Amino acid sequence: MQRVLTPKPPLSQFTCALDRWSAQGGLVLLYGSEDVLAYALLAIASLLAKGEHVVFIDSANTVNPFLIAEVATRMNRQPKELLDCLHISRTFTVHQLEALITERIARALHTYASRILIASGFLHNLYDEDVAPREAWRIFRKAVAHLRALADAGTLVLVVCPTPAARSEPGRTIRLRDRDGLLDALIATADRVVKLVTSTTSATLSTGLSLEKSVMVRSTAKRLDRLSGLAYET
Repeated sequence: MQRVLTPKPPLSQFTCALDRWSAQGGLVLLYGSEDVLAYALLAIASLLAKGEHVVFIDSANTVNPFLIAEVATRMNRQPKELLDCLHISRTFTVHQLEALITERIARALHTYASRILIASGFLHNLYDEDVAPREAWRIFRKAVAHLRALADAGTLVLVVCPTPAARSEPGRTIRLRDRDGLLDALIATADRVVKLVTSTTSATLSTGLSLEKSVMVRSTAKRLDRLSGLAYET
């Protein structure tokens, strides 16, 4: 593949991509290392600073308002300006997730005149061992169908999912074999897929990018494109 220069760090590139995609709508999946949760929050900071209202589902309970406040300070903005544009709902069970997405999110988007929905830690509740696999899959399909409908209607839906860990790690969702197909199903459904890989050394992607945090975006359309120095397929 063609080697692409990267004048901006990956986070800036991804933020630029979100800004462009927010005008188009669609379903975007961001997955990979556990860093994706904080990464997504940082990526929307500049959108919040522009006055964009963002509806944010926090299923992994990891949103840290102090992180947004720190970014606001770096921008010479008052943290309240950004935080007032961020509308957070948390879910702790699969049934709360189901009710929120299927019954209340569309109304929240309308109330705040928002065109951006973030579903952070979307798979977290679905990996609850106390939830039967059949029930988890039922709720997954129903929730994804509603997210897909919102995306098709023009909302930018960013679904954020750390890859489940193979063994117990602090703060990580543990892999359940009977739910291995959930992430694959999301990848198949999404219009664009962004994989974030964190490495202590430089990691080289097949696109020719060589970054400490490598970002590759692809979708089922499979044609090569570039945005602000970020190689992705759309």
